[in-house]
Amino acid sequence: MGTIVGVYDTPLPARGRDLVAGVYVLLGPITTMVAAVDGTVTEYVVDDGDRHTAREDVSLPDEPTVYGFGGRVPDWTAGFTEYAREIESDTSLKLRYGGAMIGDANQVMTYGGVFAYPTLESTPEGKLRLQFEANPMGYIVESAGGKSSDGERSLLDVEPDDLHDRVPVYLGNAGLIDRLEAAVDGGE
Repeated sequence: MGTIVGVYDTPLPARGRDLVAGVYVLLGPITTMVAAVDGTVTEYVVDDGDRHTAREDVSLPDEPTVYGFGGRVPDWTAGFTEYAREIESDTSLKLRYGGAMIGDANQVMTYGGVFAYPTLESTPEGKLRLQFEANPMGYIVESAGGKSSDGERSLLDVEPDDLHDRVPVYLGNAGLIDRLEAAVDGGE
């Protein structure tokens, strides 16, 4: 469980490139907050209301080790299913999926890898909200040297039509996201 915050410098709906900060707070046995401001990512631990810096200049590890994919497997598109099977067969990657975007994305931020809530046959527009989930998380991951995508381009470059637009979300190490974009081929 947690909270995602995006701070835009223009009225909504806005592109992710209009973000000036992205933050997520992960609630659990340890409460952590990861904040990206001006291209720098810092992780904090919040203990009894006090914030302590845990890591500065956070970047995704060069050697990814985790993956987590959302959505019902029978509802995945053929292109994403092919990509998922390829990732699952990579013995250097371990499944870390809890069904909570912030926790799953935090695994990628900590260990490197890929998180996906893909295009589904039943919801081709995606499930997660562009303004409130995808853009802030994309901003954080990209600020940490990773990559975000909607399957075709950076989440930060998606032009919103409405405040409540939804998009497929792919976050992680650049090489894994590049492979994903090639597999889903822009439209799945």
